[in-house]
Amino acid sequence: MWPRPLVVLTLIVAVLIAAAAQVSAAPSVPAQTKTQAEVHLLRIAARSWKASRMPGLINPHTRLLANNSQALCHGQGRRRSGGRYTRFICVVRPLHHRARQGLYVSYRALANGLSEVHWLAYRWR
Repeated sequence: MWPRPLVVLTLIVAVLIAAAAQVSAAPSVPAQTKTQAEVHLLRIAARSWKASRMPGLINPHTRLLANNSQALCHGQGRRRSGGRYTRFICVVRPLHHRARQGLYVSYRALANGLSEVHWLAYRWR
């Protein structure tokens, strides 16, 4: 005896709903736009590293970034939707700078808006 069409239809709908719930519950990859990474990097740069290690970039008396400092980030790896990346290579430098002068860092976006920043090099000449 063949199953009734209503029972079969109900089972198919239940399987589709369960599959959709599993897909939506999958964790999303934390990613940020270039602008979000640059702003976050400027917020944490001055309070994360010693001013004596970055002459010209941080005022040793106030321990603040020099006026009009800028951060430039370039996304690394696979591009996500909306121009977002998980990893960036960034440089933080004062407004008036020489070629390639600045603090080079590796920036990685983590979940909940957090980030991980590693110092790569500081070029001041």
